[in-house]
Amino acid sequence: MNPENLLAGTASLFLALGDKTRLRLLNLMRDREICVSSFTGTLGHSQPLISRHLAYLRNCGIVEARRDGKWIHYSIAASLDDNSSRLLSELFKWMETQDGLRIDRENYQEAYPTHSTPSLFEPKSEPRPKRKRVPRVTRPTVEIEPEIETDYEYESEEPTYEPEPQYNSVSHHNELEDFLL
Repeated sequence: MNPENLLAGTASLFLALGDKTRLRLLNLMRDREICVSSFTGTLGHSQPLISRHLAYLRNCGIVEARRDGKWIHYSIAASLDDNSSRLLSELFKWMETQDGLRIDRENYQEAYPTHSTPSLFEPKSEPRPKRKRVPRVTRPTVEIEPEIETDYEYESEEPTYEPEPQYNSVSHHNELEDFLL
């Protein structure tokens, strides 16, 4: 590999690791797949912020995504080169000793105790059978009899109309109107 490309890739990797939110994301997915809603619930950040950081990690090649219907699950990339893999391995060992990152993992496990993500190598479950379409039943229309009009006498006053105010026909223009005209 070209030394210049290797250096650029390493710099990109360190830039990706240089943000605390991205480190927290990597900490949560170091041994599992996680979807964006789980990240937002655990870390307390907005979905757009989490998605932006995940996109940054994907562009650097550290993270990969798997679509499952409407959900996208993120995990550490399986195709990392040896140096990146070794660096992340050491980073994950260091993360185990950090109280704040340990608390994030505990909060995730508490919030999603039964949340398990399928392995990439497990066969997918059988799709649900489609429901049969049932034709709509048309209900008979019921005719409503018109109301019977009766003559009632109401005491009413003639409506009073107020004359509309008269405006001067002199046109006033300001400088902007003169400019636009």
